[in-house]
Amino acid sequence: MNAPFSIRASSLSELFDCPARWETKNVLGRRLPIGGAGRMGTAIHEATTLHDYAVMNETTVSLDDCDTVLVDAIWNPNEDVDWTDTDQQTAETTGRALIRKYISDIAGTQHYIGVEVRAEALTLADIGITLTGTIDRIYQHDNGQLGIGDIKTGKTACSADGTVKTAGHGVQMGVYTLLAEHALNEQLLAPARIYGLTTGKTAKGQHAGVGEIPDPMDALLGSDDRHGLLHHAGQILKNGLFYGNPKSTLCSAKFCPAHQTCPFRK
Repeated sequence: MNAPFSIRASSLSELFDCPARWETKNVLGRRLPIGGAGRMGTAIHEATTLHDYAVMNETTVSLDDCDTVLVDAIWNPNEDVDWTDTDQQTAETTGRALIRKYISDIAGTQHYIGVEVRAEALTLADIGITLTGTIDRIYQHDNGQLGIGDIKTGKTACSADGTVKTAGHGVQMGVYTLLAEHALNEQLLAPARIYGLTTGKTAKGQHAGVGEIPDPMDALLGSDDRHGLLHHAGQILKNGLFYGNPKSTLCSAKFCPAHQTCPFRK
């Protein structure tokens, strides 16, 4: 019997969007430098993690401490970064503002019981997949139920009225919920939460909000009369069905290492 394919939870959505791009990056190991906006998002994640972990453990952390983590992640990245979409100074200024907005508008309303939880690999032998990943946040709802949360940054992450863009995140949130249940050995019945932070360059364009995805595992696991997305992912991997999707919004040289030679673009 062939060994299960190992797949990171954060990459599953890309497998469905364009299997050819997923194969190029995750099987063939061809990578592009991360964009400046992506690096800013990573820096914000690292800084807010410092804050939330300290609060969860009832220890003290200052905004200066969070800023130090942010600045180091932007100016001393541990990966190649293409800063053409935003420069480092703008990323730092925007990141500092969004850290404060996250802490004031979101973090204080959440009861986290887990921050950056590295889940044990979960093997689903029947479909030939091993899931891996780190769970951004596990929160406790007011009713006592547990759910997962994930910070998302971007130009459209949250609108001015506080509405968070949840579309497109369901698959990833479902996998994180599955991994969290495996890690905690209990059900997570609360909705998955997206903590949206809009990366506007000025205060007027910087928004924060919380969006929810009820029953995030439904589409993944399927039901008695239909296969779930994990089954379809297993079929793609098992049979090497790495077809391209030229209509993907990420079909460009900026996001795909195989773009220049991809036969599916013809």
